[in-house]
Amino acid sequence: MKKFLLLSFMLMFAFAFSETWAQERTISGKVSSIEDGSALPGVNVVLKGTSTGTVTDIDGNYNLSVPSEGGTLIFSFIGLATEEIEIGARSVIDLQMSPDVEQLSEVVITAVGIETNKRALGYSVQNVDAEEIVNARETNLVSALNSKIAGVNVVSASGSPGASARITIRGQTSITGSNEPLFVVDGVPVDNSASGNGVAGVDNGNRLIDVNPNDIASMTVLKGPAATALYGIRAANGAIIITTKRGETGKPRITYNMAYTVDQVNRNYDLQSTFAQGRPSGGENIWRGPETGEGFSWGPRISELEFDGDETYPYDNGGRLVPTGTGNGVPARAYDNLDNFFVNGYTWDNNISVSGGSEKLKYFMSAGRLYTTGVVPNATFARTSAKATITASLTDKLDVTISGTYSNSGGNRIQRGSNISGVMLGLLRTTPTFDNGNGITDGQDAADDPSTYLLPDGTQRSYRAGIYDNPLWTANKNPFVDDVDRIIGFINPTYEILPWMKASVKVGIDQFTDKRNSAFDINSATQPAGQVDYSVNSVSVVNTDALLLMNKEINEDIYLNATIGHNYYERIQSIDSYQGTTMAIPGFYDISNTTDVIAAKDESKRKLHGVFGDIKLSYKEMLFLNLTGRNGWSSTLPEDDNSFFYPSASLGFDVTEAFGIANNSTIPYAKVRASWGQVGNDAPIYSTTNVYTQAFVGGDGFINGVTFPALGANAFERGAQLGNSVLKPETTTTIEFGLDLKLLNGRIGLDLTYYDSETEDQIIPLTISRATGFSSRVANAGVITNEGLEAVLTARVIENNDFAWDVDVNFTHYESVVEELEVEDIFLAGFTSTSSRVRRGEPYGVIVGNSFQRNEEGRFIVGSDGWPLVNPEQDVIGDPNPDWTAGVRNTFSYKGISLSALLDIREGGDMWNGTLGIIKYFGTAQETADLRETAGFLYDGVVQTGTDGDGNPIYEENNTPVDFANPALGVGANRWVRYGFGGVSEESIEDASWVRLREVTLSYTLPSKLFADSFIEGISVSFTGRNLALWTEFTGIDPETNLTGNGNGFGLNYFNMPNTRSFGGTLKVTF
Repeated sequence: MKKFLLLSFMLMFAFAFSETWAQERTISGKVSSIEDGSALPGVNVVLKGTSTGTVTDIDGNYNLSVPSEGGTLIFSFIGLATEEIEIGARSVIDLQMSPDVEQLSEVVITAVGIETNKRALGYSVQNVDAEEIVNARETNLVSALNSKIAGVNVVSASGSPGASARITIRGQTSITGSNEPLFVVDGVPVDNSASGNGVAGVDNGNRLIDVNPNDIASMTVLKGPAATALYGIRAANGAIIITTKRGETGKPRITYNMAYTVDQVNRNYDLQSTFAQGRPSGGENIWRGPETGEGFSWGPRISELEFDGDETYPYDNGGRLVPTGTGNGVPARAYDNLDNFFVNGYTWDNNISVSGGSEKLKYFMSAGRLYTTGVVPNATFARTSAKATITASLTDKLDVTISGTYSNSGGNRIQRGSNISGVMLGLLRTTPTFDNGNGITDGQDAADDPSTYLLPDGTQRSYRAGIYDNPLWTANKNPFVDDVDRIIGFINPTYEILPWMKASVKVGIDQFTDKRNSAFDINSATQPAGQVDYSVNSVSVVNTDALLLMNKEINEDIYLNATIGHNYYERIQSIDSYQGTTMAIPGFYDISNTTDVIAAKDESKRKLHGVFGDIKLSYKEMLFLNLTGRNGWSSTLPEDDNSFFYPSASLGFDVTEAFGIANNSTIPYAKVRASWGQVGNDAPIYSTTNVYTQAFVGGDGFINGVTFPALGANAFERGAQLGNSVLKPETTTTIEFGLDLKLLNGRIGLDLTYYDSETEDQIIPLTISRATGFSSRVANAGVITNEGLEAVLTARVIENNDFAWDVDVNFTHYESVVEELEVEDIFLAGFTSTSSRVRRGEPYGVIVGNSFQRNEEGRFIVGSDGWPLVNPEQDVIGDPNPDWTAGVRNTFSYKGISLSALLDIREGGDMWNGTLGIIKYFGTAQETADLRETAGFLYDGVVQTGTDGDGNPIYEENNTPVDFANPALGVGANRWVRYGFGGVSEESIEDASWVRLREVTLSYTLPSKLFADSFIEGISVSFTGRNLALWTEFTGIDPETNLTGNGNGFGLNYFNMPNTRSFGGTLKVTF
């Protein structure tokens, strides 16, 4: 397949090149603005009817070869009126271009690839500049959208190479279904799923990471049902329409760009370096070494210890630790395991493209290679991509576009999360008196030296003698390698039936194979006998759209734009997985090296098809009516009732056009808009019927359970979930109102949108009596509402001949509330002690856990021993949803220099800092060093002494002091240990508000006159920084991480991998 793609790529390249070269006399000139005379760079100058063209340089100058007999030049630029000028005998043509009021509103791509002017829409959409996406220098395309779009929320899983990112538009609408939008690339819906992101394991990527940002030409975000109804249930959560680059008429243009960035951990935990490994015994704190399996750092002060000099001691070159005066006199040391472990990551990103063509044939071809290493030793991710798109005009009426993209991605991912082999768990729990690096302070050097994590007998060297994995062991001996091959492509013939009618058919495919091989080597903490897992996940998506498009001027006042079509969508997934335990040879991570192998196969198939229509009517370019409807059928709904209809209607009213004031300079454009629409989610696969699964016989704690096939036999059992043959799809109904303004000749723009939506018939599992033979059933049993306000402000603050200052602001406020639910709550992600849940009457995804008891005044209720009491029942302790978010970009331009800075602001929203609770428990957090010798502390609370005659509690002031860590009372009485593993959940809830300097880009385009006599068309250089500064009260790693990746649960931090900041530079050369 790879050889075939390469050969096809070369043949298309050669064929396309043969169409283009020409030479004639030269025309030159300068293009400027009629308003202030400033030079206009980037204006397209094309010889009409030919492939000959160029663009103006930074000073507005151009040079173009034309035939000796002359012709007509076409000058065009977005926002300016297109001009056609006869050449005649002239050799110099200067031009002043005027604003085009019709173009004050940008062109956007709407559902099913329909291109339209934004001013004709009655609903909210927003474009994202392709250059902003590339300049973000994010490996994951989803992460590049952060803080750039009103109504869009993006949370990265971590700073691990190739990690996933969670994206939602206008809150959450589904409990068990996906809340992420549909992604459409060149009209083909593409898979953005992610698998394997749980509370433990590695940071797996979402599949949009396979898309090369350098290939993107434009991106449009469709937010509400009125915008997405034509896509049906696939776009229940909005849609993001990506259009990739295509060839343009003109000579071949080759563009090469190279980017290099360096990544560093941007924020980490504050660990103590004062107290040693150990615990109280006999009334005093004593040191207990790794060989004891001791996990606590509640030992004596490090300053009170010294080495005994025993060279045979395997865990430290200096020997064991003993009280000062009883050893060799060498003082004990505190090791900085955290800083010594992490390294600088780096990313190389190289891309080359060639484009051009004639009126008969246009082409674009590209190839890219990205390679990145992480801040954790041996963590890597790579992506190789190749793309070709050709558009041919076979006749005056028939055009055909063929496009294909191949990508290969994957890398080595590192264990994290609630995982005794996880890197962060091992690092943060390691006592300060154990050196993970065994004397080596560079993380990569330490990872490359087996003596840091291996003892001479082959067992593991770690601070708890292998109970937890040494992070350097994990980086070397617990590999997780993924390898993804993917093809996205389409063929799209378009035929002009009449001057106002076209027929179009697009057949698209999205196919990928995700191969994963992971292992825990012999003597790993997770699997001491060793384990190898291998899986192949194959996904094939076919999508076809047959469209009839009509654009008809009914009369001089009324214009009709209509589309009718049919869609067919099919997704087939097959997963083959193998797990082998008891490895024979250490370090050989192949399933053939295991003794006991279990194989499993999972297949699923989903089909959708629908018919749809879209009618747009405009009246005198001031009133715009849009009606859409789609009737769809889904294979996951009941067989005899799987049809559903989703309509929408929108209305836009151009106030300035209606009152004849569109050409005034103060308010050249004002539009009010309103829309209503419905869209929804279908059911999860196999929800409407009863299924059989591989049988499992449970163990009893002494004997392990058995999954069949086993003992030479195979067996199946009926699934525990009762299917529902009358299940209905979830339905979201949204009403939206908006106002679009342009002020001061378009220098200021303001878009305001208010929306209110309700999603009913939530598809959720309900617990039922086991007497039925099942434990749960699927039902429509819930309602979620979303209400929000979005604002987008653009302004050119200063503009003169050489200098410009632009400001772009987006603002988002929304509330997602679970209004109705037939059960108390539903678990989304987390643990039994603390979790993200949906709960009736609460915001979506609230954090539920244990908390302290309080009286009506909110004061602690204290026990007779002086310690606050804990509630026996869990309750809501935090809301991870932000109160509001904003992105503020300032761009300063001076001649060829541009400086852009993006501020990302989040106000409100809680996060459970479970990591901090655990490291307090183990005594490695700095707080435990600062406060552990606190004695006689009196909690501000009350003690219940009885009840009155009505049964109401009687309280008295608490007057019993407590010691936080008195060794005479033992470790169990310790302030941070007494409440159990991780403490009380409430104490770990923190405000996750932030202000961050998300991006800074400084770029310079060299003057074109430097290359006037060369084959080089232009050179630009840029320097980019990401996450350069972060201001937050959160006490852990960067709060912009999520334990479970792009799942529905969020607001959880439990040994997440840290986030990163980066610095880098880019060189771009055009030939």
